[in-house]
Amino acid sequence: MAFTKEQQLAIDKEGTNIIVSAGAGSGKTAVLTERVIRKLKQGTDVNRLLVLTFTNEAASEMKSRIRDSIIKNNLNDQLVLLDSAYITTFDSFALSLVKKYNYLI
Repeated sequence: MAFTKEQQLAIDKEGTNIIVSAGAGSGKTAVLTERVIRKLKQGTDVNRLLVLTFTNEAASEMKSRIRDSIIKNNLNDQLVLLDSAYITTFDSFALSLVKKYNYLI
């Protein structure tokens, strides 16, 4: 897939967190999947990344595409870690923080 200049910037951006915001069908999932694979190839484990979406369906699609891309790129050691990766919704992630740190809240 050929990415636009803005999409490639989102894939390659280093040293900071990013937000990919665009309309439906604009390639957000493809961009984030490519970014994740680039990070994995650089030595970051998938369960050290935080990938958040707004819906359960989008999170499931993201995890599925990342799984397919991990296999395609022969990064099979990452498959074991994928189920423990934070590829989820904003709501689910926030709830996990509240549950984990409720004693501080």
